Amino acid sequence: MKHRYILTIDVGTSSVKTALWTERGACIAETAQAYPLNRVHPLWAEIDGNLWWDALCQTIRQVVTTAGIDARQIAGIGVDGMGWTLVPVDQHSEPLHPAIIWLDRRAEAETQWLRALPEAEQLINLVANPLDAAYITPKLLWLKNQRPKIFDAASKFLTCSGFITARLTGEMTCDYTQAYGYHFFDIAREQWDEHAAELLGISLGKLPRLAACADIAGMLTRHAATQTGLPAGIPVLVGCLDAAVGALGAGVTRVGQTNEQGGQAGGIAVSIDHIVVEPQLIFSHHVLPGQYLLQGGTVGGGSLGWFRDTFAPMEANAFDLFSQEVARTPAGAHGLIFVPYMAGERTPLWNSRARGVFFGMSYKTTRGDMLRAVMEGCAFAVYDNIRIAAQKGARVQEYLGSGGATASAAWCQIKADIYGKPFVVARRADGGEGGHSLGLFALTAQAIGLRDDAGACVEELLPQRQVFEPSPARHAMYEDLFEIYLNVSRKLLGEFDHLASVTEKHKQILMG
Repeated sequence: MKHRYILTIDVGTSSVKTALWTERGACIAETAQAYPLNRVHPLWAEIDGNLWWDALCQTIRQVVTTAGIDARQIAGIGVDGMGWTLVPVDQHSEPLHPAIIWLDRRAEAETQWLRALPEAEQLINLVANPLDAAYITPKLLWLKNQRPKIFDAASKFLTCSGFITARLTGEMTCDYTQAYGYHFFDIAREQWDEHAAELLGISLGKLPRLAACADIAGMLTRHAATQTGLPAGIPVLVGCLDAAVGALGAGVTRVGQTNEQGGQAGGIAVSIDHIVVEPQLIFSHHVLPGQYLLQGGTVGGGSLGWFRDTFAPMEANAFDLFSQEVARTPAGAHGLIFVPYMAGERTPLWNSRARGVFFGMSYKTTRGDMLRAVMEGCAFAVYDNIRIAAQKGARVQEYLGSGGATASAAWCQIKADIYGKPFVVARRADGGEGGHSLGLFALTAQAIGLRDDAGACVEELLPQRQVFEPSPARHAMYEDLFEIYLNVSRKLLGEFDHLASVTEKHKQILMG
């Protein structure tokens, strides 16, 4: 029987999204299943790894049934997952502790310990990433300090995608795009660094095998086949970071192209061909060989959802109406500026105490002004990172938008005007988005021999290009407003810390 289908699995913060593709790159079925995020403490963010697995098994069965295909025709499986996620497992790939995900900041004390080490700068240079509580390294140290029995019992410390791949194949791996979460990964040599691991008290025996994301990790086991309803023996990719494969799926196939992700966790990913150490930003391998991604990660993308839930909870099609309202509001929102640090900020501040601010309100401020300021503020947060990347020599040749925000023409135009370059939204021939699933399809198709080149495959499958051209006059205005945004955001950092201490002191009253 001729194989002709590819299955892609995207494990995100709130849901698993599974899709089924023909060998020509047509998505014929896709579905998602959500799961709860456990926040037993304000700084904690956990997910039971078994919930990922259950959602994966159910969504696989759903897409196969929806498409009406014979599962024996599935030729390969690709997996991606969120970054900076720690999953300690036993020798059978069973989780010993809930997955500690990227949003979790419980390891602040461990982060401070790391920063105080005489070798701290060496660790940063080794992996080309800062020491922050969001990364896997401090979480590992927290596990070692606070849950020593689990730490000692763990057979391997896996990432999100590594855990899923292990459950599918029995092979415990970590791909290069995920390994940057560990500060004992030598990003230049693509290997674990024994000295750095020993310094932190981590045994190399507890670390998974490193591999390229498009390598085949192994074949679907009989046990996994029974649970998923698939035949055993299907090749499964090692897997990769969601942001990296999402950049590929958005069209970032060449050096200089940049993906701007517009979602709950927004940001940029600029493709470059050399290693850059800039602790204000994030650095990782791209899924394509010979390319890296210099990234900025923001958390302001959820601000529009907060606005809807708070001020328009009963409004149908709220996002479409918001976009129309913003389009009728002058650029610059009549001088209103929004700082979108609603849940702290990642790059370039690495500050969990920062908070959102409307600056410049008056009695003339309208709802449209506030909505436009939110969209502009989220774009300013990304632009903040773009300017730092440019200072490190990253040259942006093309901005490619992805994520839910691309559905708003007004928001896309705002980004073109703020960035001062054309903002491009590339879509599939059927009008669907690129993103994680498309990138995974291309990687898997290359790995199993259906395509020669994943980058060329994506370029072929994104023929529709909507281009938003910048206005020089609006860009000049936004440059002036951005300087105010920058000053406000930096000058308030000390007050954010003060506010956090006051809130903690009087939390019984403030929390009602």
